[in-house]
Order: sequence, then C-alpha cells, then structure tokens
Amino acid sequence: MLEVTSSTRGLTVEAPAKVNLTLRVLGLRDDGYHDLESVVAAVALFDTLVFEPAEGVHLECRGVGVPGGEDNLVMVAARLLADACRPGQGVRVRLEKRIPPGRGFAGGSSDAAAALVGLNALWGCGLEREELARLGGRVGSDVPLFLASPIAVMRGRGERLEPVAAGLSWWLALAWPVYEMPTAEVYAAYDRLGVSADGRPAATAVLDCLTGPAREAAPFLVNDLEAAADSMRCGRFDVRECLERAGAAAVGMTGSGSAYFAVADTEAEANRLADAARAAGANTHVVSLLADGKHQQETPS
Repeated sequence: MLEVTSSTRGLTVEAPAKVNLTLRVLGLRDDGYHDLESVVAAVALFDTLVFEPAEGVHLECRGVGVPGGEDNLVMVAARLLADACRPGQGVRVRLEKRIPPGRGFAGGSSDAAAALVGLNALWGCGLEREELARLGGRVGSDVPLFLASPIAVMRGRGERLEPVAAGLSWWLALAWPVYEMPTAEVYAAYDRLGVSADGRPAATAVLDCLTGPAREAAPFLVNDLEAAADSMRCGRFDVRECLERAGAAAVGMTGSGSAYFAVADTEAEANRLADAARAAGANTHVVSLLADGKHQQETPS
C-alpha cells in the first residue's frame, strides 16, 4: 500500500480510500477525543498524487471538489515533513481527487499519508514507515492507517494499529448520497444520544468471517455512530434501506457516514447492487478490498 512509482510526470503515489467494516466507540478520552476499536480495510478507489521538484510548496487539485490551500492535509503533511527533514525544500503536487470527501472514506487522510511517502522519496529523507506514521499522527488520526497494513484493527484515536493477514475475495458496492456527514457533528450527536452498545458484537468479531461468504458478515458489521448519523439525516435519502431493498445480505456504514457499503461474493453481485442504488439516486462505486498491496481493478459506476 502507498507505493512510489516513477515516470516522466514525476513520482506518483496512489492513495486508497478506506471503509470501517466495524466501528465501536469505547468511551470519551480526557483529551476530548473518543476511544475507538475498528476493523478498517483499504479499498480500490484511489486518489492520485504526482510529485515533482519546484521552488516553494505548491498544490494543484483536480476532480472531486477539495480546497487546494494551506488547510489541505497534503499541504499540512508537506510542511511537517519539510520541517522535520528538509527545511526549505520545494515541491509541486498534482492531486487528482476521486474519493468523495465527507462520506467516511478518509480520502484526505490517505492523501496526507501518500504525501509523506512521496515526499520522503523525492526529498531523500530516508524515514521508515514507522517514523512517517508518527508524523502522520500529528496531521490527523486516520493518517497512520494508510502507512500500515491494508487491513488492520485500529484502536485509540487511530494511532494503535494491529495488521490483519487475510486473503479476501469480497467485493463491495459503495453507495453515498449527495449530502455529507461532518465527523465532529456526528460524534456530538452520538454523545447527546447516549447510545447503548449493550449486546452488540465486539469490533473484532468480524475477523472470524472475513474469508467466508458475505452473508455471514451481516451480524458483525456494527458501527456505533450509525444511530447518530441517522438522527441527522432528517428524512433525506436512506442509503442502507436502498441497498437492503436491492437484496444486499450484508450492509455497513463507514466512518461517520454518509457512505454505506454492501458486501458481495462476486463482482457481478456488487455491480447489481450498485446499479440498483444508483437508479434510486445514490452515487456508487464497485471495489475490491486491498490485501498485501494487491487488488482487483476498481469498477466505476
């Protein structure tokens, strides 16, 4: 995951989206964040970042709308690495966005991780992935995830990662509505609701069925934030209902929403579910899960 390739365009890194197969909220921390336990998987939906030498640090964004200024996490990561490793170094980063923001795919965090990897190579910093992950944790809680295994158990704020070795054959139909779900607002709604997690499976229970039929995962795709996100939907398009009505046997919400995923055993089944969700008004994409840096080709839809 996050490999650097070289071409006449410059150094290129493909930054994948992630889905939370599970997400349990274990409590509120003293620093105001929540303690989490989550099984997270990278999927074959990618942003592309190209790096080339330049005077100063510049970012050009194309594709899905994301601000290209200093607040972009790519710029934050670039400034942080320059301060730590190569003060005064410059770069021009061209970012092609395909991962929709505000849907729970952590595209911004993945881009930041890709920036650390690409600039580490371009500037010859020589930092190991563990060192980059520590820097990434200062950019955002999800950034270290993309510097680790494609499938992992994530704990704490996201800084504690346990790699999972699994040869997965599942396909996912990703579906998301036009509206976003701001993460901070969903967590605030979760705290207000006081959602009880009694009787729900542990986040790691899904690990026992990762290599089995998709339908067996259905009881274990728990996300403690879903009730909070649903309370903010206010009668707008219900993605879960849409996928289940199309016949999806196993559906989960990723992150704080608003995107959902339906697990399928074959690409054809995932495409059928995506077609049904798209016909009902959702944006969709069919992807495989990444494993050991290898993946099947993503399918736009």
